[in-house]
This record gives sequence, structure tokens and C-alpha cells, in this order.
Amino acid sequence: MTRILPSWFVERINPVPDEDDLPVSTLELFFDLIFVFTVAQFTAIIAHDPLIGLLQTVLMFGFLWWMYAGYSWLTNVIPPERPARRILLLIAMAGWLVIALTIPAAFHGGGGIWIAVGLLIVVLVHGLMYLQAARAFGAVFAANLAAVAAVFAAEIGPEGLWRYVCWGLASAIVWSVPIWHGQRGLRLHPAHITERHGLVVIVALGESVVAIGIGAAGLPIDADLLVAAVLGLAIGACMWWSLFVRDLPATEHVLTSTTDAVKRVRKVLAGLSYAFIPVLVGILVTAAGLKKAVGHATEPLGLTAALLLSGGVAMFLLGTAGLRFSMPLPRPWERVALAAAVLLIAPLGLVNTALQLGAVVIVLVAGLEIERRTTRSALSPAPSE
Repeated sequence: MTRILPSWFVERINPVPDEDDLPVSTLELFFDLIFVFTVAQFTAIIAHDPLIGLLQTVLMFGFLWWMYAGYSWLTNVIPPERPARRILLLIAMAGWLVIALTIPAAFHGGGGIWIAVGLLIVVLVHGLMYLQAARAFGAVFAANLAAVAAVFAAEIGPEGLWRYVCWGLASAIVWSVPIWHGQRGLRLHPAHITERHGLVVIVALGESVVAIGIGAAGLPIDADLLVAAVLGLAIGACMWWSLFVRDLPATEHVLTSTTDAVKRVRKVLAGLSYAFIPVLVGILVTAAGLKKAVGHATEPLGLTAALLLSGGVAMFLLGTAGLRFSMPLPRPWERVALAAAVLLIAPLGLVNTALQLGAVVIVLVAGLEIERRTTRSALSPAPSE
């Protein structure tokens, strides 16, 4: 390893056996909070201009989520137990904070170049730390740097189509890596990697509640405010229930029972990396819809806001269906059907905001209860003859 990294940087790695517990550290949770602040910036962009904002969000989020997943893999292999590692992660968190503060300027206005600087810091810290544990990571590191170069090109170049193309290129570069780069030499602890991805969803759901508070700022405390806020919380609770009660525990069990390291990595890539893109973007879109709904429960909701509200929940459910397909877990098509049912509710918002919010809650509760009953029936022993 000294041939790749200078001797002053290289430190002894004590790998943790796959079967041993690797708890998520408080520093990793701190890291997740900073990342979710970065992600939460997209809610305002979507709420301001849903169509263009969603396009910009998808293009930027593709690269950002790849790097977050990379850090969850990094701490899975190299736990932040030593001061040098902790300091490096704190430096990376500073990079994420720079990214978060400059996201609104990425496609227009001055200062967008700083998002590329923040990404360069994030990629350099991640790559240099990962190279200490896996020589095969060199090719991935090169791809991440190439994606950063595309972001620099985007922010140095003119506004408009050029930036969209370059950001799209950055995301395409990193997400093509699993296609041409084998997964040999990478090992993951199932409980740790599952918990890290679950924690970032929990924090993102918390940010959706913060969106309700932002939407309520300056509004009178009345039924319009409270009804929409409580129903918005109920929607968030159903989203939590749909992922955390069965799917994530079952995911951890599947990953633990997968003894082949390459197959395990591929399942993590498909189920917790790719499938979690619609899960997290769905939370952002839902939060943008809730911001517009709070304070207007007794009024009609505009078409755009109604589509954001139902569309965000449907996107989240499709992400959970992707998780079920990837592991695989039972009955993924039930989630696809539930997503379609939620999306069909959107026109109710044109009549009344509370009507759409309440209908979404009812459909989600009914769908989850049907799942529960179906699962219980499948697990019940057959009657003896």
C-alpha cells in the first residue's frame, strides 16, 4: 500500500470480521445530519419551480448520493476509531457543508464553483482513506475525480444547457462504475450498512417535518394549519412504517445470510444504493408538497402541489418496491400497486387540501394493514389434517 500512498498517511488497518457487530458511531450519525442538511436544500428548489427544480435535483442528487453511499461503505470497512480518521471525516463534513450552502447557486447565479470545490474535498478524503483498505478502489477513485471534473466544467461554463449536460455526465460517470468495475475485494457488514442507510432516511423524514414548520412560519394557529400539519405527520409516519417495520430488518437478514461477498455487495448496490434514490427523492418531493399544503387545509390545492404531494409518496413507495425486488423480499408488486393508488388520489387536492391529505393517509394505512394481514397469513402454520 505504501506504493500508492505516502508512508506518513498510511496507517495499520484492523479489519472487523463480517460476522462481528460493527455499531454505527456517533460521528457517523453526525455525518449523516450534515448530509441530510445538504439533501434538504433540494426541497426549496423543488417547491420554487417543481419541474425544473426536480430535474436539477435528480441531476445533482445522483452524484451526491453516490458519494454518501461511498462514505457509508468507507466507515463500514475503516471504522472511525482513531483520531486521524475522525479528523478526516470532519474535513469531509466541511466539504458537505460547502456543497449544501452552494446548491441553490449550482445552476444559476454566482458562487456555484464552490460546490465543485466542496465535492473535490469530499472525493479526495473518501478516496485517500479507502485506498488504505482496498487497492482495487483506485479505479473507482479515478471515476469519482472524473465526475468532479465534470462539475467544475459545469460551474465554470455558461448557465443553461451546458450545466445540465455536465451534471448529467457527472452522475452517469459514477453510476456506471458498478457496470465496468467488479465487486471483488469489497466486504460489507450487513447490520452496519443497513443501519446507515436507514438512519439517513430517518433524518430525511425528520427534515420533512421541519418543512411543515417552515411552511407554517408566520401563519395563524388555526384549523387550516393544524389539520394539514397533523395529516402531514401521519403521512411521514406511514412512510416510516412501510420501510422500517419489516423491509429493513428483512434486508439485514438477507444480507447476513448471503455468504458470498460479491453477491452481498451487489445486493447492497441494487437495494440500498440504486433503490434508495427514489426513496430519498420521494421524501424531498413530499416535503415540497407539504410546504405548500400547510396553512391551506380547507382550500383547494394547486395542481402542481397536489402532484408533488401524491407523486412524492408514490416515488418513495416505488423505491421500497425496488428494495424488495433487489434482495429479494416478498410481494414487491403490492408496493407498486400502492404507489399507483396514491398517485390516483392527486386530483382530490384540486377540491380540498385536507381531502387529499386524508385520502393519502387512509390509502397508506389500508395498504399497510393488508400487507400485515397477508404476511401474517403466510406465516401461519397450515391446519393439520
